[in-house]
Amino acid sequence: MLEMKGFITNLGKYNEGYLVGKWINFPIDDDDFESELESIGVKKNTTYEEWFITDYYCPLFDMYDAFGEYPSIDDINEVAEALENNESVFTALLEVCSYEDALSYLKSENYTFYQGMTLEDVAHELIEECYNLPEIAQRYFDYEAFACDLESDGYTETSNGVICLW
Repeated sequence: MLEMKGFITNLGKYNEGYLVGKWINFPIDDDDFESELESIGVKKNTTYEEWFITDYYCPLFDMYDAFGEYPSIDDINEVAEALENNESVFTALLEVCSYEDALSYLKSENYTFYQGMTLEDVAHELIEECYNLPEIAQRYFDYEAFACDLESDGYTETSNGVICLW
C-alpha cells in the first residue's frame, strides 16, 4: 500500500521560532485529525489555532506541488483514498499525464489498464477476446504490427502495464 504522510506544524509556535509538529498518515478522518492538531497545541479559539504542513512524503508524486503549505485535508484524503486500491494505475497515469490529469482520470475511471502487460500482450488479449479469428489465422496474425497500431490509437506502455485513456 502506498504511504502518504505530511508533517503538520503549529503555525503560532513556528512564528515564535519553535518547530512543534508531527507526522500524520493519510487518509485521516476528521476526529483523528483534530486530535493530532491538539497534540501539537493547535486548538480553536486559542492563541495557537492555525497549522500548516512543512513537509510531505509520497514516493509517487510531489505532494507539496500538488497541495502546498495550506492544503485542504479533504483534498489530500480524497487522493489517498483513491490511491489505496489503485496505486499501480495511478503510477501508470503519472507516466502519461500530469498529476492533475492523473487524479481526474483515476476519479472518472475513463481508462483501461492492463497491469503487468506489454503492448504485444494486449494485442494478443484483444485478438483472442474481441475477434473471432480461427486458430490458424491467429498463428499468422502480426501481433507486433497490431501493437504498433494500438499505440497509435492511444494505448501507452508504462512500467506497470499498458493504459489507454478515453
